[in-house]
Amino acid sequence: MIGNRTSETVKEYGDYQTPDYFVDKICLYLRKELNLDPDIIFEPTFGLGSFIIGCLKAFKNIKKIFGVEINKTYFNICKKRIDETVIKRDIEVHLFNDDIFVFDFDNIKSHLDKNENLLIVGNPPWITNSELSLIGSINMPLKDNFKGLNGLDAITGKSNFDIAEYILLQLLSEFKYYNCTIAMLCKNIVAKNIVRDLRKFNFKLSDIRFLGFDAGDVFGISCEAGLLIMRFGEKGKSVCDVYDFYNPFEKKRMFGWIGDNFISDIGNYMQIINIDGKCQFEWRQGIKHDCSKVMELSTRQPDGTYLNGMGNRVDVEDGYIYPLIKSSDLKNVVITATRKSIIVPQKKIKEETDSIKQNAPKLWRYLEENSGLLDGRKSSIYKNSPRFSIFGVGDYAFKPFKVAISGFNKKSVFALVYNKQGKPIMLDDTCYYLGFDDFKISLIAMLILNSKIVQEFIKSIAFLDSKRPYTKEILMRIDFLKVVKVVTFNELVTLAKELGVDYRFTKEDFRYFIQYLSTPSENNTKIKR
Repeated sequence: MIGNRTSETVKEYGDYQTPDYFVDKICLYLRKELNLDPDIIFEPTFGLGSFIIGCLKAFKNIKKIFGVEINKTYFNICKKRIDETVIKRDIEVHLFNDDIFVFDFDNIKSHLDKNENLLIVGNPPWITNSELSLIGSINMPLKDNFKGLNGLDAITGKSNFDIAEYILLQLLSEFKYYNCTIAMLCKNIVAKNIVRDLRKFNFKLSDIRFLGFDAGDVFGISCEAGLLIMRFGEKGKSVCDVYDFYNPFEKKRMFGWIGDNFISDIGNYMQIINIDGKCQFEWRQGIKHDCSKVMELSTRQPDGTYLNGMGNRVDVEDGYIYPLIKSSDLKNVVITATRKSIIVPQKKIKEETDSIKQNAPKLWRYLEENSGLLDGRKSSIYKNSPRFSIFGVGDYAFKPFKVAISGFNKKSVFALVYNKQGKPIMLDDTCYYLGFDDFKISLIAMLILNSKIVQEFIKSIAFLDSKRPYTKEILMRIDFLKVVKVVTFNELVTLAKELGVDYRFTKEDFRYFIQYLSTPSENNTKIKR
């Protein structure tokens, strides 16, 4: 270990020091391919100073160096390395042993001319704010909802972000009026989020590119990552060109904004843009309870009891127990059996739960016995809600037929989910689904979603390297009315055979489906076949 770089330090600070050989390759690319010749170098969170030293070797006209680093040991090591490197060169060096999250950037900007060629380069922490919270770190940005999220989005997960993303947005904001290039290592998801939010923050960039590399080779971690390069200019570019770091001369794809749509693969998308629109159905997220040890049970045992997540036998009434499917179960295109059950104490959000005491006294006793876990759920959505509340529940959750997809799987498999025994199958909150009352409607919807054109469309708009590639926002862009104009009945029959779906449907069923699509949702149950 160098200095005090323990495993806890790595975890808390997202501390993956960049190898010198890799820094040299980055600097060579910046000099040769981008023709950069910076006057000023700034490395935020500089660690051992690898990028500062690499820039000093690669660029000959550097006049000033700036750096910020919170770790005192790293700061001292880096200062010594720089002093030994610049001893024969007339270069101003300004290093700050400070926290980047509260650092006053006027300490740097007061030394700059806006026309000087500034290169901000480095490797910000590879950790999220939620991960830092879990380990009780104080090395965190202020919790000010910097993305401006509203309502539940701000408190149920979308407010989680990578620390690198926060730092990059901070740098873009501070230096947007300077002759500046930013070249930073980061995870793919950070690059995607930065490009997605460019319009929100009104940054004008003349060049955006991302060079992917194998983080396993460089840092020994399993992670999709690359070098994000952004140059300020007047063009206001909102599309990022993607290259392979090891073959940076051939563009792999482009992602970014086309009109009002954010696209992961613009080249592929332009060939199937005709099905982009608004879904005629409402995609729903599964049940959120945040207490699987208590709320999720096994299927019913031969003696009529269940097993909970702690391995304890549970003897409760069946009225509030439903079969459950989780993301990992959504592998086949037809699912009629489950390996788990779930307690569903409400039929709609905020519904009172006191009636369980009379309707199912054994279940109420079980919930009270585990109230320490249930009442201790951290998410603020449970505050001021009835006791033992869940979310993601409503009339839609009790539909007998569902077409569902895992939010986490890389492959977009849509499954027809229903219970031959009667009770509707529930899904957990890592899944998204459409609910139907009609079997044939749900069957045809599933086949359409698994059709080649829809699969290609999803690939072009979803970011498969995200933790959750498929979201409601992505799925709501699948316009069924547009799809049925290009997908024929015969193609769906052929697809059903390829998928091994042993259900028959007719041209009349398909016509009925199209009519169903064209009818407002409150009236479609009245359509006659």
